[in-house]
Amino acid sequence: MTHIRWFSAAAAAAALLCSTATLAQATTPTAPATGSSPVAPAPAATPAPKSSVPPLGELKPLGNDRYQIGRIVLDKRAQSFTVPGRVHVLGRPLEYLATTPGGMKEYEALLELDASGSEFNLACILLGLERDPKQNPFYQFSAAPLTGPRVTLDIAWNEGDKRHRVSAAAGLLNPEAGVQPDSVEWVYTGSISTQPDGRFAADMTGTLVGFVHDANSIIESVLGIGIGAYGSVSGNTQLLPPVGTPVELIVALPRTGR
Repeated sequence: MTHIRWFSAAAAAAALLCSTATLAQATTPTAPATGSSPVAPAPAATPAPKSSVPPLGELKPLGNDRYQIGRIVLDKRAQSFTVPGRVHVLGRPLEYLATTPGGMKEYEALLELDASGSEFNLACILLGLERDPKQNPFYQFSAAPLTGPRVTLDIAWNEGDKRHRVSAAAGLLNPEAGVQPDSVEWVYTGSISTQPDGRFAADMTGTLVGFVHDANSIIESVLGIGIGAYGSVSGNTQLLPPVGTPVELIVALPRTGR
């Protein structure tokens, strides 16, 4: 699979649609011409090895500048996209806000989201986010602030006929964490540790949004949270619904003046 992390939004969409059309053409059988002699079947090809990287979801227009990528819904006019998932871990030490199902760090992620790393990153690109080329390489638990375009993150869920929406930082930070949610800023980093052979790191690890400065993540907190105080962040049980409750992560561009 060709990864499109460094493309512009238009090029990313074009590449995705092109690859989808090519795949459909390649998998459509061709009927033999009428009256032609039967052709002996070609020897069976050796099956290609299965890839551990999940396939990139199809980009579907929904109208009114809205698009769907896998299960992600992107709204260009609202400058945001929504990813469905569920509350995954509460009451245990956390280092990630969100990972993919089965991600390597899922056991210490507040949310499990129904998206691959490539799908999540494509949504970021189509939102207009680009990794800051001036961002120096960083490593897990590094203390230096991260640079790049800011985003806002909210968690939303339904309880009966009532709709709840809180900032991701407020849902993540239990009262004992010692960090004020309003002080947390999120930045797009684009999973900068992608491998030289083209394998996208966020697909390999499943890390989507972190806060301990993991270079595999697609979005990170500007300042690391809980670094040097492992176990201080375990989710806000007073605010969030129980583990397993369906939720949505809403990623948006900051409003002007916010």
